[in-house]
Amino acid sequence: MGIETGDRCMSPRLGALLADSEQLRQRIQLHSVCTSRDLVALALDAKTAAARLNLKPEELAAFSKVFALAQLQSEGYDEARQMQMLDVLNAQGHLIMTRPRSDVHRQAFWHRAVNVWIVCPTTSRVLLGQRAVSKDSDPHKWTCACCRMGSGELSMSTAITQLAAEFSIKAEPEEQCRGGIVAGVQLAFMLKTRREITKGIFAGQADCTWVDVYLALLDEEIPVERLHLDVRAKQAACYVTIPELEAAWQQKSDNYVTPPDEYSNKLLRYIKTACKE
Repeated sequence: MGIETGDRCMSPRLGALLADSEQLRQRIQLHSVCTSRDLVALALDAKTAAARLNLKPEELAAFSKVFALAQLQSEGYDEARQMQMLDVLNAQGHLIMTRPRSDVHRQAFWHRAVNVWIVCPTTSRVLLGQRAVSKDSDPHKWTCACCRMGSGELSMSTAITQLAAEFSIKAEPEEQCRGGIVAGVQLAFMLKTRREITKGIFAGQADCTWVDVYLALLDEEIPVERLHLDVRAKQAACYVTIPELEAAWQQKSDNYVTPPDEYSNKLLRYIKTACKE
């Protein structure tokens, strides 16, 4: 069943994207936009599409997120995420089977993920990325490079690949660093985390991960303007000091992804130690 829009019905997918904004939904309905594909067919970018829908300037921010999510839906991004194969682990972290991500979240299975924190010891600053507006969880918030580990993938290789994908940073394991390598990567710690998913295609399900947390140590800071970001993952980048990051987490700032206390306490110890060596 869809949401009725006069002569046609709004698709459940587009209706779900607009569930938090009745005013936006009504304005889009007036233009007979009924599916995600209808919406992205209006224009190549959110600003132009908003103008064609006669949206108010104050509605642009909310519409931009809806438009970005609709673009991903029309490209089959949601289907690819649901079908991504993940290794399922038992409570001790041992591999027991492989399942699609949709099953993993639905059944609250443990699976593997990677977080990579980029640190410059000479300046004691941390390079963060701002999560893309299209992200289901924590859009616009600042955090590290992160991803789920696909079935059969190796942890260190995934960390290095994700650094290159999100920030265009060339890295190697710390003990193998050689000329031309920008960052040395080292495993800091592993931690089990669980959270409930409240938005997006996995809403109402669980995210249960064994997270491998890495530090990527820069010899010197890379100017932000030289980074080539994957805008599907990170839409901006900036450096923060360790005290700034610590304060943001303690205050549970709305601008940052705030990890569990056990995670943040361990990570800060490792970062501070790396900056003293």
